[in-house]
Amino acid sequence: MSQFMRASTRKKRDVMMEVALTMFMEKGYEHVSVDDIIAATGSSKGTFYHYFKSKDAIISALYSKQIQLIQEWVKQPPSKVQSLEGHINRLFLDLSSNIQSSPRLVRSLQALSLQNETIKTEEQQQLNVLSESLLHWLPEPRKIELLVCMYAGTVRTWCNQDDADLLSMMKNNLAWLWVGLRSSEPYVSLQVEPVPKEENKMKVAIIGGGLAGLTAAAYLSENPHVEGILFERSPQLGGRAFTYEKAGFTLNYGAHAIYGIDRHTLTNMERELGLSFSSKQVDKRKVFYAKHSQLTPAPLDAINLLKTDLLSTMQKVRFVGEITAIIANIHNLKNYATLADYLAESNADEDVKELWEHLVCSNFFITPEDARNVSGAVISEYYHNLFLSSKPVNYILGSWAVITNQLKQKLTMSGKWEIALQEGVENLRYADRKFVLQTKNREVAFDKVIFAMPVQQVVKLLKGTAWEPFLAPYESNTATEVMVYDVGLSRVVARPFSYISDMDNKLFISDVSATDHTLVPEGGQLLQGIAYLSDRFDNEEQRKAYLEEKNVQMEALFDKHYPGWRDVTAVKRVSKKAMVSSVKNIASNNLLPIRVENVPFYFCGDGCTGKGELAERAFSSARTAALSIVQEVQQALQSV
Repeated sequence: MSQFMRASTRKKRDVMMEVALTMFMEKGYEHVSVDDIIAATGSSKGTFYHYFKSKDAIISALYSKQIQLIQEWVKQPPSKVQSLEGHINRLFLDLSSNIQSSPRLVRSLQALSLQNETIKTEEQQQLNVLSESLLHWLPEPRKIELLVCMYAGTVRTWCNQDDADLLSMMKNNLAWLWVGLRSSEPYVSLQVEPVPKEENKMKVAIIGGGLAGLTAAAYLSENPHVEGILFERSPQLGGRAFTYEKAGFTLNYGAHAIYGIDRHTLTNMERELGLSFSSKQVDKRKVFYAKHSQLTPAPLDAINLLKTDLLSTMQKVRFVGEITAIIANIHNLKNYATLADYLAESNADEDVKELWEHLVCSNFFITPEDARNVSGAVISEYYHNLFLSSKPVNYILGSWAVITNQLKQKLTMSGKWEIALQEGVENLRYADRKFVLQTKNREVAFDKVIFAMPVQQVVKLLKGTAWEPFLAPYESNTATEVMVYDVGLSRVVARPFSYISDMDNKLFISDVSATDHTLVPEGGQLLQGIAYLSDRFDNEEQRKAYLEEKNVQMEALFDKHYPGWRDVTAVKRVSKKAMVSSVKNIASNNLLPIRVENVPFYFCGDGCTGKGELAERAFSSARTAALSIVQEVQQALQSV
């Protein structure tokens, strides 16, 4: 039957279903014929077969309608999903709306399922489809089991109560359940903060709506004594984590991977901010390096290290010893100014030195000459965390949008924060004990200011102010730039690797959709190539020739390992100078501290000091900046 049938027609059909179900319960399903149902309802065969194809169709009608809704829900593209939690809630509320008007029907079906195997099978099939579809978005079986049990139990309770509102019951139960699902602890103590009789809220400006700005604002939005404005000069939030959809493919401006997620700042944020997302680990057995046209497993763990041909047996023993020392935090590397200094005195074979360079290239997204210039202490701390991680390389399922949309939603729902898109800050001054920010459209005064933008832009904005001299050490910082070559294929042409790194040409290709299936249309494949770029050129012509050579090398790597990709390319995007980090974490650069002496502002982002590299540094520095302001607020309240 059409989902658009008239109310009167639907009522007649439901009456026929109710009568049939009552007869099934009284006489047994096998002993009731279509003619018996027709006689009991005073209808005709034509009317019956207009509504149902068979007697079995009476049983499956209600379940089929629910299954169809679930199947439509699971096809929703990630770019249109504001948050994972909200997406799942919408499914359960739509399922409830579908049956809200038929409590007697549902009650009869549930009672009948206890005595009839056919109906019991239909009911179980619906719950199986529900579980499998939820797993597509949230691959955590225990959480799915709780969600499905909550749904089934709520429906059962509702249909046995007179005049109960299923939608209200479902909303209430979902709200309670998510509190438990978000928490990693079995019990959470209740905290109640006293509110002053006359509350003076601290007003905070955050300049920059990338990952750092959104994170800082999200933490501050949880404090009732803070309000503010998030300024972003572009039309969308997320900065370099901006995600968009094209022809069914979800594309990121930059890399998709999260390194060491179980030891990542993002894990703390998930708990502290009530975020809800899922991730999946890259298949380590399908991560390969290519050197001199020879393929070998990347030495990501003990098993791959034994298999790799990059090192001889003695070199492997040495490298295992170095990894062990880093895990134990006793490796000498941390005492050297740069990787080059350590390697020069290490007496290591050239193959071991090259492997160290390549590992740093891969995780810091820089060329070998830059890798040698990374601080030994930075490398030691980074790999101490990564080698201890049980999940070294993960993808957030659904891309960065899953994170950025939830952070944005927190600001919107707080009611205390304004998001000012396409409104860049052009000037800043101090007057009447306030920081006055000027945009093209207005001037607004604030108590605190957080800069969550590339360091180079911060220096530019503060030019000519009293604070300019204190930022001079950071104005010559160079950014990490790569070439990104994304191709969305209408079908899977080959899947030999999760990741293939060309050590000779310093570029790699990730089969993104092999790990995150939510980013492609059914049957599609999303490949992302990235080339580490040098920034040492004598002139513009030399730079252009270099970039063109990288483009040719990248396409050759695609041709070699993914033959036929050109013929099925549905989407292609090449960013020849994509910024991965606003500041290379090398010895010749200075990461901007979160607080600079004699400067009254806070700073955060991937060019600032913080835990980890790339996005983690943005998250961790933003969290530190926001919590520092929260601490100031609490101290002010205590003094009052």
